[in-house]
Amino acid sequence: MKNNIFTTLLLLISFTSIKAQQIPVIIEGGTVHIGNGKIINNGYVAFDSGKFVFVDSVMRNSYKNATIIDAKGKHIYPGLFLLNTYLGLNEIDAVRATRDYQETGEINPNVRALIAYNTDSRVVPTAKFNGIAYLQVVPQGGLVSGTSCVVKTEAYNWEDAVVNEDGIHMNWPEVNHYQKNEEQQKRLTDQLVSLNTLIAEARQYQYKSVTNKTNLRLQAMQAIINQTKVLYVHAQSAKAILETIEFIKQNQPLKAVIVTGSNAHLVIDELKTANIPVIINLIHSLPNRNHHDIDQPFKTVAQLYNKGVTVSIGFSGSWESRNVMYTAGTCAAYGVNKEQALQLITENAAKITGNQQQLGTIEAGKNATLIISEGDVLDMKESKLTHLFMNGEACDLENSQTELYKKYSKRYGIEAK
Repeated sequence: MKNNIFTTLLLLISFTSIKAQQIPVIIEGGTVHIGNGKIINNGYVAFDSGKFVFVDSVMRNSYKNATIIDAKGKHIYPGLFLLNTYLGLNEIDAVRATRDYQETGEINPNVRALIAYNTDSRVVPTAKFNGIAYLQVVPQGGLVSGTSCVVKTEAYNWEDAVVNEDGIHMNWPEVNHYQKNEEQQKRLTDQLVSLNTLIAEARQYQYKSVTNKTNLRLQAMQAIINQTKVLYVHAQSAKAILETIEFIKQNQPLKAVIVTGSNAHLVIDELKTANIPVIINLIHSLPNRNHHDIDQPFKTVAQLYNKGVTVSIGFSGSWESRNVMYTAGTCAAYGVNKEQALQLITENAAKITGNQQQLGTIEAGKNATLIISEGDVLDMKESKLTHLFMNGEACDLENSQTELYKKYSKRYGIEAK
């Protein structure tokens, strides 16, 4: 009986761990997009034991037993990085029981998106199919929504998926034009007092009395106070962004990032002076001011990037967020070049979440996560992935939608590609 239990445990352990890379792989002849703005034509990329070992042909003969992949005419990219999504926390928008991205209450820094992340989601594989290797999964709602996490899209469970828990998300109080002025002023004042009180109490909690009573909310905030996690502040209007910058200054030292929309171009100088990174959401949208250019949401990223602000792009959704690479492609048509647009969803995303030492670019020593595409991965018409490697291991790109495509291609006599 004991032997059977022991054997079962071993089997469970083996099935809940991603296997390590066993054989070195060399990809040769492709166009290598490093992810930091640089490009190598007819390049070589090799990885062994889950890490990149070289990105040129100097050490080509050092790995005679390697698996060789011919990528001539193809493009090699780092695994793409999607920020500010609740993919994996939401399955069907119209079914409340499948939505697990918002907790009750207003102040919830202790709520962890990680333990709610669903690796068995049928939506996540559709993002992986497009080349998205990493997600920043973000809780929603309230003044302080909770703690986000960076996860891999190839995993058996949340313990296996986790890269890190990167930050706590705060929603800055905004003006509501449908609320009476006196009611609105009271609401804004109360909310600002709550946020300032939270920071002040969290600083004092470091010196809690000998009774050692645990306050889960203040305990979670210690990662912000000691700067091991990022404070993400979601602020949409220019006024809210300026207020957020002042809030961050008053509560230094903090590692902070502003998550916003197309109004960021109105306060670029202030963002640059404060040296605060920015995540721009919902690029494929209309401007929220009547006097803005119709294409202002498309231009905002380039305006920030060209002024030296560290900027990435997010999607603030679930199903539709799998198209983040095409919104980066839109940015490439409105002020940044293709390699800079790729950088938004590779290196810059890794920097913002604190993972730049391991993720975001194809460089020796970093995790061997990459994709191979027959065309430009930022172009919807050209992008066609042939390979995705996660930490050196090949991943299956099949999902429920590709299965349906093959099924009905066969039914109607169409050759499935």
